[in-house]
Amino acid sequence: MFEKKQFNKITIVTIALAACLLVLSIIFSIRAFRSTLYIVYVEDKIYDEYIKPAPLPQKDLGLIFVKESEKSQVKEKAFGPIIKTAGRIQMQEEIALLPQAYGENQKFFLLEEESLLPSVKADFTSAKSGAANSPELGISISNSDGLPLGNRAIPVDGAYAGDESYKLLVKKGVLCTVFEEGLSKDIFEYCEKLFIASENSPEKKTPSELVTIASVGDIMVARGVEEILIEKNDGLEAVFEDTLPILKGADFTIGNLEGVVTESWKNATKTYTFKFKKAVLPKLLEAGFDYLMQTNNHCYDYGESGFKDTLAAFAEYKIPSSGIGKNKEEAKKFYHKTIKGLPISVISCGAFPVERSGFNGEKTATATETRAGILWKSDELLEQIKAEKKAGYFVIVNVHGGEEYHFSPSKKQREFYEALCDNGADIVFGSHPHVLQPTEWHGKSLIVFSMGNFIFNGMENMPGGTDSEVVKVGVLGGRIAYVEQYPAKIKNNGVRLKK
Repeated sequence: MFEKKQFNKITIVTIALAACLLVLSIIFSIRAFRSTLYIVYVEDKIYDEYIKPAPLPQKDLGLIFVKESEKSQVKEKAFGPIIKTAGRIQMQEEIALLPQAYGENQKFFLLEEESLLPSVKADFTSAKSGAANSPELGISISNSDGLPLGNRAIPVDGAYAGDESYKLLVKKGVLCTVFEEGLSKDIFEYCEKLFIASENSPEKKTPSELVTIASVGDIMVARGVEEILIEKNDGLEAVFEDTLPILKGADFTIGNLEGVVTESWKNATKTYTFKFKKAVLPKLLEAGFDYLMQTNNHCYDYGESGFKDTLAAFAEYKIPSSGIGKNKEEAKKFYHKTIKGLPISVISCGAFPVERSGFNGEKTATATETRAGILWKSDELLEQIKAEKKAGYFVIVNVHGGEEYHFSPSKKQREFYEALCDNGADIVFGSHPHVLQPTEWHGKSLIVFSMGNFIFNGMENMPGGTDSEVVKVGVLGGRIAYVEQYPAKIKNNGVRLKK
């Protein structure tokens, strides 16, 4: 009886062990034939912006893309597929100055580029603030949006933001790393569809192109200058000398043509009257000028008839201008142009005082409903500037105002120029004093109160009358980044940079 019980126990144990072995064998058999689930972990920002809005057929690839923040939720189950990490997609930044090296299992996909700007406090009182300067102290580094108030950017090894050779370029993108060699092709192709080819991908951001705007003071080409420009083969070089590369090199160059284009001999009763031959206009275009201002105190030197002749000559040679017209409505129109994606709006106006001869520009030369003339400063103009800025333009205002031969702006002059900036003007270029006046920041806007004379012979006996400058401004992302002043000197029939 005892032996029988022992036998039964042994039998039961044997059967149990056999059952266990069978179960284990089945389990191992099942696990041996489990599928493999490959997971690519994706940085949350990338997942939300690219994968979630427009998912591609991941299951067809045998891949699942999982947010990094949900990594802890991924757990392998006993009878589920085997989980393997196939790759990782993360944000990555590169600086052109320090190129990054990647392995064969990695690819970088560019999403955005941004220029970093070294900048210094803008000292507009120094002898020169042009590209030749390379300050050694107090340099800040920022993007164009974060440029500190009162600072101007400086070039890096002679290159400006937007140049191909510019080294302080930050490349922001996605780094795709593959850990399973056999999946490299599929994962990289998937990334290309997400970050390059997909129409649903967010638009790539590229650095704003640098737009350069140059301006000079009064241009008076009588007294023998126009003959040189018109008649001599090297007339441009003889008159403008080494300022030519700056004038031609800027994307948009402004000048104030101090006089009228007419054949009339009926000059007004004034201390000085200036007129030019229309054949000089294409020479000024050839010198690099893209816009000529006429809202000055010499616009009516030959009356309304001479002014209309000037309008006709400008139209014949397609000279861009604004603040002038056959009537008030025409004179109120801004000049618009888009340069490298930057929409600019330019207006010129008069604000000069009554001359000693009694010539009153506001009463005599201002355009009306029935009279051709110029735009005069007004509250309405301020409102128009505000509207232009609201419409998305980079606004440039040229003002002929201030006191002649005063080296500092008058109170009225300062108040008006600052009001222009407060209402949306990005740059105010001033003329009329015939001498240099300060250049200053007003918030993010720039005021050049007076650039003096530029081409104006016969000024040798006037204190400061032969001192000149070319002001060049670099606009990046709709904001002034670079400001460079190139001091110049009038000599004989031309102008040249100070060495």
